[in-house]
Formats: sequence, structure tokens, C-alpha cells
Amino acid sequence: MSSLVSVIIPTFNVCSKLRETLDCVCQQTHQEIEVIVVDYGSTDATVDLALTYPDTRVSLTRIPNRGVCAARNVGLAQAAGKYIQFIDPYDLLDCGKIAYQVEALRQSKDRTAIAYGPWWSFLNDAPWPRGASYTSGRSFSPAMEWLFASMEEGFYLPPHSWLLTREVAYAAGEWDERLIQNEDGEYMSRVLEMASQVIWVPDAQAYCRQQRDQMSVGLSRLYAQSLILAADKIRDQMIDYIGYNPDRRRIISALYLRILYRIDNGDLEMVDQVWQRIHGLGLPDGRTRVGGVRFDMLKRHMGWELAFKMKQLIRN
Repeated sequence: MSSLVSVIIPTFNVCSKLRETLDCVCQQTHQEIEVIVVDYGSTDATVDLALTYPDTRVSLTRIPNRGVCAARNVGLAQAAGKYIQFIDPYDLLDCGKIAYQVEALRQSKDRTAIAYGPWWSFLNDAPWPRGASYTSGRSFSPAMEWLFASMEEGFYLPPHSWLLTREVAYAAGEWDERLIQNEDGEYMSRVLEMASQVIWVPDAQAYCRQQRDQMSVGLSRLYAQSLILAADKIRDQMIDYIGYNPDRRRIISALYLRILYRIDNGDLEMVDQVWQRIHGLGLPDGRTRVGGVRFDMLKRHMGWELAFKMKQLIRN
């Protein structure tokens, strides 16, 4: 039986990073892959690099610049694989990552299971993983329980940590092209809704590049609006899953507490919108992880609302 994996790479002005990503994909020990590069308006040498890359499994499609979600949707529409691997053009995979996850999904014999594995971050100028990481996962059934655990425990995954079956990826629908932030979290929430179980594969390692020019916190109104829209969509799916359960609804409010941690708290209109949603769900207990160690100490001693006010005073 075919085990073709469709690897979808959206690109926009990433010539300096793309070759390394293509290398790590094409050097996977699981060789039955197709690599679908979808470029959405590059003005550097990205297109030339993709066109001349010396591996016939790599193809290039060019589209107008409608954003990264539109590029992923085009790639998904072209994919012929039994499995779907998303990866951004500056991130990396361990050479056995796809093989380990394909084997785990084969052994499960569940056409609607999905797999994930550990990840480490690294900087542009650092060849080895460092900084943020997630290495202590576990399997979940039903799959939506992964989402609740991530809210409560404060972990997250970049998209290339996952390997999806074709059935689940297509059942989840397209990436939401309105979103410019947390579009991956929103898409994966629909994937989890469609999946039956989540399988932890500890040897399937991924690496997430933390580029210095991308490490600042976004504070624009559009940034905040996208975060809120994505959170609203995730919230609605989680509520549909649990029904009326006050304790679990309070866990969902972590979605919005994390938005407050990231946006400009001087934008009172956006802040008010977020707090309205939090109060509609109820505040979680102090064990819910949001932000760093210092903020964790603040909210444990002062409560959520005072901790955010103090954080804003410190920022100013």
C-alpha cells in the first residue's frame, strides 16, 4: 500500500533559508514523498532556488500574494499523499521524523489518527537547538483532549511537529485566509475535532527557527483582531465538544488570557473585548500556565486581573 507523504511548503522571500529546509525534507529516511512548494509573491531568488533544486520530487506553484494560508490551501488541493506534512520554509525536521510518524500511524490502523513529536527552537546563528522546547508529550484519545491539555499546561506545537492523515486534513477544511496570527492553532483545532486520537512519537523530532527579526511581540490592532478571531473559533469548537461544563469552560479562557499576555494592553478597546470573553467563560485556577516565570509568580499572588495590570505598568 502506498505511503506517499505530501510535504507542503509555503514560501515568500525565503531564499536564504529555503535550501536548508528542502535538504532536510528530501533527505528523510522515508523517501516516498512529494514536495509541494507554493510561492506567494516572492521578489528575491526563492522561485529560482525552488525551480533548480536538484530533486525531481520538488514542484513549484506560483500564486498571487494572498498570504500564507492561501498558499497552504493551494498545496493541500494539489496533494496526492496518504499523509500530509506542513512545514514552513525556515524550519527543519530530523531525518527520521516522517518515517517514525508514518510507522506509528500504520501500526495504529486508525485512518483518523494523527501523530506528533517533540520540538526544539534554535536561532539563525545557532546550529544546535536551544531555548523553547516541548519534549514530554503523551497520547490522547479522544483527540480533542490534547487541546484541553495544551490550554491547561501551556504547551504548543509548530505545524511541522504533526503528521496528518489525508482523511483528517481534508475533513478539517481549508486554512482560514482571514487570519494573520494563530492561523495554525485555529486550523489544528479543526484537525483535532476530526481526528479520533493523537499519537505521541518521541523519536519524531522537529526544529523551529526563531528568527531574530521575528521575535518581537506584535502589538498592532490587526494582530489582536486575528488572535481574537482565531480564539473565538477554537472556543466554539471546544464548547461544542464539552457541552455545559463550567470547570472545563474555565480552561478554555486560557485562550484569551494568552492573548492579553501578547497584545498591547494600552489598546483598551481590544483589552475590553478579551476580558468580556474571559468573564463569559470564567477564570481558571492559578495553576493554568500563561506567560513566563515572573508573570506566573504575579498571578499566583495577586490574581489574574491585578497581574495583567502590573505587567502593563512594568512594560511602560
